[in-house]
Amino acid sequence: MRTCNNHPLWYNQPLRLTEEQRKNPMLVLYEFFECYHLNDVRDLFWKWLVEVLSSPGSISAEALERGNNIFFYEKIELLIEACFLIRNQALERAQSITPVILATG
Repeated sequence: MRTCNNHPLWYNQPLRLTEEQRKNPMLVLYEFFECYHLNDVRDLFWKWLVEVLSSPGSISAEALERGNNIFFYEKIELLIEACFLIRNQALERAQSITPVILATG
């Protein structure tokens, strides 16, 4: 399923997150790290890089491996969208805090 969308309203917005995940993007982070350890992520990314750079055909010959790669890609996409929202929420919170200026006299 292609999730690239150039529609102006959706261009820079998460497309895969559910309403619950949009409200609490930490859910995606928790789920992701239940599925993958940090070292597994590094290992799989390296394998993707090696396959993409060295293989003239598919990155995975076996159906199970293709399925695993698609699953991992989807989880990374959700993770990126959740991180995007976390960042935006943190910026909004920081902008809503107005500095208190003390007058000295």
